[in-house]
Amino acid sequence: MINENPGEIREKFFNFLLKKPCSSGDAEEYLSKHGVPEEYKNLFLTQASNLGLIDDAAYAKLFVEGHLTGGNAKIIYELARRGFSRDEIDTALDESEDEISRACELAEDWRKIGLDERKIMNRLLSRGFSRSSVNEAKKQESGTKFPNSCF
Repeated sequence: MINENPGEIREKFFNFLLKKPCSSGDAEEYLSKHGVPEEYKNLFLTQASNLGLIDDAAYAKLFVEGHLTGGNAKIIYELARRGFSRDEIDTALDESEDEISRACELAEDWRKIGLDERKIMNRLLSRGFSRSSVNEAKKQESGTKFPNSCF
């Protein structure tokens, strides 16, 4: 890409952004990987952001919505690994279904197919659900109802 003119580089970059949702970190990595000079990189990132082709808040929200079978710890880790700040992650999580409800829903689905309780709890923990969410899912199994838990 280095030998191409700036217009061609920009066009290829924008085509990349149109293929799938992309964070600013992904976009910057793409430009660096393709050897785009710093002066053009900053210009293209600004233009793409102004056009709405890069929107980190929307990306984080879509990521959370697409990973509802994971607990908050796993979602936080994955988004932080992609360069999102804790504030951006918390905002995206605040707009999603709460972790306890997600854990209870998964546990109920697994109970319906006959998975034993120990395996259910281990699966939830391995998917990044907090111990308190896993305990609430366990309480649901025992038939104990608590306010604001697995209804």
